[in-house]
Amino acid sequence: MKGTVCVLAMILVFAGACFGLSFPDGQRQLGEAVLGSLTVKDGAVVVNVASGGCTARESFKVHVEKSGGAEGDIPHYILTFERIAADDCKAFLPEGVDLVFDLEKDLGLSGRYTLSVANRVRPGKKPQ
Repeated sequence: MKGTVCVLAMILVFAGACFGLSFPDGQRQLGEAVLGSLTVKDGAVVVNVASGGCTARESFKVHVEKSGGAEGDIPHYILTFERIAADDCKAFLPEGVDLVFDLEKDLGLSGRYTLSVANRVRPGKKPQ
């Protein structure tokens, strides 16, 4: 029975490799990040991202795009978090790390506005 299970597992892994399926390591993958959680609170946006121990705010660039107004003259902004530096460290951080970006100081947003985030969010760390 154990042999059958092992053979089936090997077939699935091999089939995935043949069809180009991959299981990306989020801490090393550059580009638009998949977030573990997202919170907007007290004038800041907090994102949870995968980390091997060397991920910092400087590992990310936040793109701020002005979109059409939400209501009347209130502007709307779309944020996209892009990983620009891979984290090659090997710490075991299954819950990732939280990165805090001040909406006014770091992203230049002030006054009244609405915002949304373009990144995908996967179920991850429980909010505190």
